[in-house]
Amino acid sequence: MIIGWFSCGITSAIACKLAIEEYGKENVRLFYLKIDSAHKDNERFIKDCERWMGVKVERRRSQKYKDQFDVIEKTRYVNGVGGARCTKELKKDVRFEIEKEFDFSNQVFGFEFSKKEINRAIRFAQQYPATKPIYPLIDKKLTKEMARISY
Repeated sequence: MIIGWFSCGITSAIACKLAIEEYGKENVRLFYLKIDSAHKDNERFIKDCERWMGVKVERRRSQKYKDQFDVIEKTRYVNGVGGARCTKELKKDVRFEIEKEFDFSNQVFGFEFSKKEINRAIRFAQQYPATKPIYPLIDKKLTKEMARISY
């Protein structure tokens, strides 16, 4: 099984679609990390993409916090050398829980084909080798703009 991370952005949507096309609907599970302060249109976009891709996007969320404001209020911490506390609590920790739950072969990330994103993908793979990341947009040399136009 391959885990696809769907963030409601065009690059993650296209990366997930490409993974489904390459590995098959039955082999890819998509996850959206739900945060209460996310844009209200995200649910519409998810439903549109579910119809387009032919798969459900599973919603998961932090069991401790509802959004970044809740994290800041409860922890009294915003940002430091380790990064933003809300990213850890609302995204990374939830991702780690999902990783423990499933026996996966790879994880799909929507990093686009640009110098900044390629460097980010390299750092991510070094920091989190257990994710066994794959980057469909980088592999196909698709920038964000190209992804937007081609799909």
